Amino acid sequence: MPPAGKTTSSLALWLHLRRRAALGKDPPDSVDPPAGDGPLVMVHLSERADDPPPVAALVRAMLMRRPNLRFAFTGTPLPDGFDLTAIRAVTLPRPRDPATVELVIKTLQPRILLILGDQLPAALITGVADAGIPIILAEARLVAYNRAGTWRGVINRGLMSRIDSILAPDLTAAAAARQLGANPIRVELIGPVTETLPPLHANEAERAALAQILRGRHVWLAAAPTLPEAKAALAAHQAALHHNHRALLILGCVAPAMVPEIMAEIEALGLAAISRSEDFDPEPDDHVLIAEDPHEMGLWYRLSPVCFMGGTLLPGDGLQPRHPFEPAALGSAIIHGPIPGQYAAEWVQLDGASAARLVTGPEALISAVSDLTAPDQAAILAENAWSVSTGGAAVLRRIADGVIDLMEIKA
Repeated sequence: MPPAGKTTSSLALWLHLRRRAALGKDPPDSVDPPAGDGPLVMVHLSERADDPPPVAALVRAMLMRRPNLRFAFTGTPLPDGFDLTAIRAVTLPRPRDPATVELVIKTLQPRILLILGDQLPAALITGVADAGIPIILAEARLVAYNRAGTWRGVINRGLMSRIDSILAPDLTAAAAARQLGANPIRVELIGPVTETLPPLHANEAERAALAQILRGRHVWLAAAPTLPEAKAALAAHQAALHHNHRALLILGCVAPAMVPEIMAEIEALGLAAISRSEDFDPEPDDHVLIAEDPHEMGLWYRLSPVCFMGGTLLPGDGLQPRHPFEPAALGSAIIHGPIPGQYAAEWVQLDGASAARLVTGPEALISAVSDLTAPDQAAILAENAWSVSTGGAAVLRRIADGVIDLMEIKA
């Protein structure tokens, strides 16, 4: 006899789907399947997602293993720029009642359903599972679904029991899946899908020449600082010079309009500076290099073991903040302030992985710069940051492998 909890969740789900069937409209016309005879992967994109899902990169990862795959997408519209003509694919509205799901399955004959994001489409999950088609859930945190004791919570438990594999982005999501009734054996922690940026370009001959000039000097970078942050970085650098008199601060990606005031601050602090725009190389007694051109950031990240990310500590005039994964991908230890801006998700990932140093004000910046003059401290941060910034590709491959492997096992 099945456990009482399982019986209750099955009954709740059955009643929910009966209601869906009663409310459902006449089934739509049959959807034409995409061209070709390869296996079809049905992908549901969560309609609850705040950000576009990484569907294009995931499709590429799947096609790397099985070039003849076909796709059918439901749920939220595909992200802007997604080229359906480049792959064998169709889009369709999410089937919301059992009859429509049955028609879609009969027409498209999918081999697997991949659900991306924080949504459990009841009719789709039930119909696909009843047809013996495997289901994978990925990139879902499920916190909003954990309503223990509610009728909806009981329905969710019934849905979760029908999912074959849950690829959880973090520990909280894995715990939520188990609390919803997922078999722990089916839950795998793989990490979140993060944007993977190609390393910024730099002229290798120029990098090698500057590395030779700067050999033995502690170099750190303030990337796209606001004017107040540039002044805070100069104060931190002046403090660092007391312990390492050969240290060099690079102010990179600086708005040209800020340069006169920055130069006045440098002079007031008694420091020596050169401007990259005047094509000077740093001399041993230069303390600051001002590099205005944003296209040279790949060069400065490579030369700087430590990088403070501007736009995160003190508001003010300046250029747009840089993406946190730029220095992370090039081996620089990262310091940042509490203002996340448009990169809130990336800062959460870096901080959660002990891959960045958070500072709350100019005094804390002075301490962080001083601490990270120690090569071992900077190396730990840089290694963790590199793992985070490049981990998205590995997670995408794991999801793609999970889809292909489960599809072939269940064939």
